[in-house]
Amino acid sequence: MRNHTPISDAVQAILSRLECVKAVGEGKWLARCPAHDDDNPSLSVSQGKDGRALVYCHAGCDTAEILRQIGLEPSAVFVLPKKGTTTNLADARRIVGYYDYRSADGRLLFQVVRYEPKGFRQRRPGGNGGWIWNLKAVPRVLYHLPELLAADPSAWVFIVEGEKDVENLRKIGLVATTNPGGKGKWKHLADDSALDGRRVAIIPDRDRAGGGMEHAQDVAARLHGKAAEARIVELPGDFKDVSDWLDVLDCRTPE
Repeated sequence: MRNHTPISDAVQAILSRLECVKAVGEGKWLARCPAHDDDNPSLSVSQGKDGRALVYCHAGCDTAEILRQIGLEPSAVFVLPKKGTTTNLADARRIVGYYDYRSADGRLLFQVVRYEPKGFRQRRPGGNGGWIWNLKAVPRVLYHLPELLAADPSAWVFIVEGEKDVENLRKIGLVATTNPGGKGKWKHLADDSALDGRRVAIIPDRDRAGGGMEHAQDVAARLHGKAAEARIVELPGDFKDVSDWLDVLDCRTPE
């Protein structure tokens, strides 16, 4: 009786994220490639003797892009000449969230992708439903720009340092935005005219290096003469950011 080799964790991590997986031999599988429109499964996955995964697209897709499409960060990828790529997934990061940046008319321009362990990358729509992992020639816009333009002109706009903080403020009914890339990157915005004539409250993160306050001061200076009012509002106590503060307030609120 033939003994079957158990599927390794590395291979299982990949197979569990693919579609139309079919075993084609001992330690070998075919599946749809997530990096292109794949009507006829053309992605080969096989298991090496050491349990590592060999990933190869017969249509020529980049292996790193394949892994990103299924939520695995190819930070530990080793190239095998003429054969494909093996990957050690023990420390691979997984995608846990997406933040859409849209033009004034609602067109998706790019996404900020959030990973665990914590990390961020940016990507823009590519051909065939895939993604290009850079923002070359893409205008940087304010987060939730269409909603900002549609908001009550008399409402305060809260500027924070991250998309998560924006979402948490929006959950409690406030108008909020941020710039892509966080502190020090406001200067790269293509346009911040959505804040012209608005009352703006800039809430800096509290960090040891002081970068949060420097960023807030830079934003306030850039909005001077354009916004109706731009003030810096510091968080109370030792809260590191808006989300940290809101978490505590939520815990103290009786059910």
